[in-house]
Amino acid sequence: MKKVFLIRFFEILPGALTWSAIILPIIFTFIAPIPVIIFILLFDLYWVYKSIIMGLHLFSGYQKMKKQLLIDWSKKLAELPRQNLLHAVIFTNYKESIDIVEPSVESIVNAHTSGDRIILVLATEDRDKENAKILVKHLKDKYQKHFFDFIVTSHKLALGEMAGKGANATWAAEILSKIIRDKKIKPEQVIVTTADADTRFHQEYFNCLSYYFIITSDRTRCSFQPIPIYSNNIWHATVIARILAFGSSFWQMIESTRPWRLINFSTHSMCLKTLEDMDYWNCQVVNEDSRQFWRAYYRLGGHHRVVPLFLPVYMDAVMGKNIKDTIKNQYQQRLRWAYGIEHAPFILSQTFTRNNIRFWDKFTKAFRFLENNFSWATASIFIAIVGWLPLLMSPDVNQTILVFNVRVYATRLLGFAWVGLMVSAIISMKLLPPRPKNFHPIKSFYMLAQWILIPIVAILFSSIPAIDAQTRLMLGRYMGFRVTDKRQVKS
Repeated sequence: MKKVFLIRFFEILPGALTWSAIILPIIFTFIAPIPVIIFILLFDLYWVYKSIIMGLHLFSGYQKMKKQLLIDWSKKLAELPRQNLLHAVIFTNYKESIDIVEPSVESIVNAHTSGDRIILVLATEDRDKENAKILVKHLKDKYQKHFFDFIVTSHKLALGEMAGKGANATWAAEILSKIIRDKKIKPEQVIVTTADADTRFHQEYFNCLSYYFIITSDRTRCSFQPIPIYSNNIWHATVIARILAFGSSFWQMIESTRPWRLINFSTHSMCLKTLEDMDYWNCQVVNEDSRQFWRAYYRLGGHHRVVPLFLPVYMDAVMGKNIKDTIKNQYQQRLRWAYGIEHAPFILSQTFTRNNIRFWDKFTKAFRFLENNFSWATASIFIAIVGWLPLLMSPDVNQTILVFNVRVYATRLLGFAWVGLMVSAIISMKLLPPRPKNFHPIKSFYMLAQWILIPIVAILFSSIPAIDAQTRLMLGRYMGFRVTDKRQVKS
């Protein structure tokens, strides 16, 4: 009974903090507006500082990626002692078309890594049987000869599992483990990469991954994380999808420059032996990728870290049949990502019960998790709406010298935040793939000018989905997994 109470308390806590932060300034605007104004000014100051720091880290991350893209990883790998490593790539698939999956498979075939060192695992769902038959026949007939092995799995949902990527990937990895052991291959020599069906790998990705896997002494206690760049269909995506796609890539780039903060996201790699020891992925959560970090961190007594790889994997921006459908799909994707707050009960309960981890380390990570989700939900609303309420709703206060100065300084402070935004805009232009021939050159200008919409997009597709996710968890209205529609457009 006590455990159930604590779990519900930890589920309620994030949403309660967020709603309190939004509602209380509104209430105190009528009771004590001056303290609210001072608080908002301090918040603006903090956010400007954070924006500048993130801008610097983004620039640093971009420079590191440029540097790694120039490295001949095949040559660097050849300089190391030879190790018989195998790569296994698990593509989880549900209702994805050939147009989505085939370019991803081709990216592995075209990689600068011998195909006889790569196992392809196509993880399909039994509830998508007819589509899977068509997909498997086409891909296996065409590409099987290029790989050490081409494994096809069909996952049937079991009692207690959530319909989603975690359960499918786990089923596929269990079959992979059996095949590996039947072939007398040590699981310590197999690097498993799990990826969405639209993931296309850079040609040197597997060489780079092998290199870092070999030089990392505690590699069975590590995950390896590339930079996701959502650019496969970026020229055809709507302005909202483009801004959010770049924003997601930039956040991962920023966090990769701070590896002590880095957490698994989407495509990531781990040693098969580590996966076996962890019982693979969690089959009962929506966001299995980030949960994988927390599971490993606590299970290994705090001795787990994510090694950043500054090489990109290319993925699709969200698209739908039309603008309305795209907006709906985009919101659902952001809601699913924001529902990473589902980890709060697990993280907080483990923080207070795991005595084999240094307190400061586990406390800092738990606090950072809560702070990130709190900022995700509130920052844009604070800056754009809540911060100005005392000035709009308390006419008498507007006549004071303090409020006049606050208005001036707040405007100037937020002006500095645009510096970080300009860094994002410039780097986004450098990450764009070549413009399709049927697009007018003015489209490039739109790609740059779109960043002026970031305050609106941030509220509608970052803050509101985050509040929605936290509220659902707070009220016990738990989410299930929903596949995001990503449509390929042939240029």
